[in-house]
Amino acid sequence: MMEDYAVPVVKKDTLSDQVIRFLIGLISDRQLRVGDVVPSEGQVSQLLNVSRNVVRESYRALAAIGVLSIQSGKKPRIKELDSAVLAMFFSYAAATSQVTAQQILELRRAIETQMAALAALNGTDDDLARIRDAGKRLHDLPLTDPEWIKCDFALHVAIAEAVHNPLFKIQLLALRAPLEESMRIGMRSMINSHTDSSIVLLHDRLVQAICARDAAAASDAMEQHFLAPVSAMLNHGVAQRDAVQM
Repeated sequence: MMEDYAVPVVKKDTLSDQVIRFLIGLISDRQLRVGDVVPSEGQVSQLLNVSRNVVRESYRALAAIGVLSIQSGKKPRIKELDSAVLAMFFSYAAATSQVTAQQILELRRAIETQMAALAALNGTDDDLARIRDAGKRLHDLPLTDPEWIKCDFALHVAIAEAVHNPLFKIQLLALRAPLEESMRIGMRSMINSHTDSSIVLLHDRLVQAICARDAAAASDAMEQHFLAPVSAMLNHGVAQRDAVQM
């Protein structure tokens, strides 16, 4: 696998970074795919004439950002995309007050408004059946049920999967994490019959529009979903949480 690969000259001042660039270049040039094996630490150490500790540090860095899957006793492999690294970034940004919950919500709204339209256009019949089922489960649950937020998330995931672009689902998973607890607190604090009926109606409209393959109506329904109750619940939850922390 390695014999005919052009080996770069490794400078001594940034060994780990250069090993990482070498591995990323190898993955790209060889067009490796998810699950493919990459050279072992020993192979790379010998090839580049750097210490095994430097190579191990590089592999761990690539594992930390979700590029490689490294397990004891197993060969390192290309890892499937997941949202964990991005979710950590957004959680860190929120925890250190570099972004607010409202700013994260605004980004989600922009992404999911487009996501709803694309789901209406790109979803298969099976996708739409899953969205319809998820919407029915959500419709049948009272907002006071502890399972409501989980079912709401399942609906949004089903919509993301219907787009058939993995980046939408990854963004959805990553952006939801730092908002979840505030939404949960807000949900407990301000549910009443008017809120309940409004949220149910908005979700029903969203499901109906997507399943009717009406992209414009789906986009509008998702926009209204974020502009009204979700934003209100989130802001109320953040205020309640901050008051407790003080």
